[in-house]
Amino acid sequence: MTLINFLHEDTAAEGLPMRLVVTVILLSVIIGLTSKAASLFVNDEKEKKLQGELDLINTHASQMYIQGGARNINNPDDFSGSIENIHLKIPDIASFVVFGAMPSSYGAPPEAANQHTDNVFYYVLNDGRTRTRSSIARFCANGTGLNEPFVIYPGEYDLTMELVKNKNGTYVKIE
Repeated sequence: MTLINFLHEDTAAEGLPMRLVVTVILLSVIIGLTSKAASLFVNDEKEKKLQGELDLINTHASQMYIQGGARNINNPDDFSGSIENIHLKIPDIASFVVFGAMPSSYGAPPEAANQHTDNVFYYVLNDGRTRTRSSIARFCANGTGLNEPFVIYPGEYDLTMELVKNKNGTYVKIE
């Protein structure tokens, strides 16, 4: 094979377009899988951050609940009780977080608490998954009846937790 014949040989060029197509398809699949994995990683990190924030509330509430010394909510002259302020940031991966109630069957936050499930807190993610956990402390929202769960949505908050009691028991009131 002489140099002139080698320069005019074009049989290898026939397979070049097919090789390019296969390369582009494989590269697209690899990039797609990598972006999906990165997205799942970011969402897992946001959920871990959410769990960390909720663990912070649960830890402080449990300590308050165990130590006791609740303020009687029906006695306006009672100034005893424990109060704590916590800065909280709920990531945008959550639809809402509920303290003091079980998840409802219709997917929205419940409006009334149940005495048997007021030590439960849960969160609902944007994709519809629900994660439920229990606590030593019993939770409620700001109200004299202490029968409403505390609901919070994504954002940044400064919460006040207070240990209160009434005829139904002792609660960590969150507002």
